Amino acid sequence: MMNDQFAFALSARRKFAQWVEELSTDQLNTIPEHFKNNIAWHLGHIVVSTEILCYYKTGVDPERVIEGVEKYRHGTRPEAYIPAEEITRLKDRLVVSLEEISADYAAGRFATITPFQTMTFGFDMDNIDTVLQCCTHHDLLHLGQAGAMSKLV
Repeated sequence: MMNDQFAFALSARRKFAQWVEELSTDQLNTIPEHFKNNIAWHLGHIVVSTEILCYYKTGVDPERVIEGVEKYRHGTRPEAYIPAEEITRLKDRLVVSLEEISADYAAGRFATITPFQTMTFGFDMDNIDTVLQCCTHHDLLHLGQAGAMSKLV
């Protein structure tokens, strides 16, 4: 059974996937005035950031292949139009990647992690539950930005 932390995060991600379905590819690629990114970028950023934090930063699987990591990691911006096929893949990864993390959590893969500090706030991450809380808060921050953008595109 999935714990509440994963259930809440999955619910938020499913809501974001629903928003993505309601917008055209052009709308998802539009960068509204006063914003640096677009909704499609936020989608990719959420996916890769959670995997980076859970697998790379913790030392649990630093060799893991995370598709799109160079394009969507912290500090990037959309450099080109993100095609519908890539948006569909990201939308699918939004849920699947969190289900994979949940399965690894249940299997005990994160029992021991290498502590680290978040880049943005310097907050100490010394156990996977703290990392997962950070990921959920991070998701919600970007979901809020994407929600605001959806009103402008």
